[in-house]
Amino acid sequence: MNTGSAPRPASRLSRLRRLAPVLCIPPLIGLVLTGFITWVNVGFADDFVSRWLRGFVSALPVMALGFAIMGVLGSLLQRHFGHLPDVLKKVMLALSMACTMEFLLATVVTLSNVGWNDGYASAWLAAFLKSLPVGLGIGLLMGFVIKPRIDRLMARV
Repeated sequence: MNTGSAPRPASRLSRLRRLAPVLCIPPLIGLVLTGFITWVNVGFADDFVSRWLRGFVSALPVMALGFAIMGVLGSLLQRHFGHLPDVLKKVMLALSMACTMEFLLATVVTLSNVGWNDGYASAWLAAFLKSLPVGLGIGLLMGFVIKPRIDRLMARV
């Protein structure tokens, strides 16, 4: 019988269960957004799935940049608008992140689907404007529902 006061290390499965949402949610968001942008660019053509996957793979590095920007924006919002209610700060972060992510993803996915030609600018604008409400919805869902749950999950020992 062990009567030592050393805490029992968390099981490997427990740690994996806590990390799973953090590791799965960003690619899931990327799949949804790149799928939507691909649909805006080319519709449900015969090669939709291959274009979607190519756009998703192209967007992965950009998504990493977007999540880094989200951290910077969050700290800037806290520093400059820390006096505002949390609800307002979450809405501001969701709006700024939606604009940033949709700008980046629309750029990369439209370039992947349409190429750099005369129709790129109009295809990009359509993809950006049509995907912005989707991105805002995802941002609000993340800020008000998913992130608080992940924070509670990660806080458990």
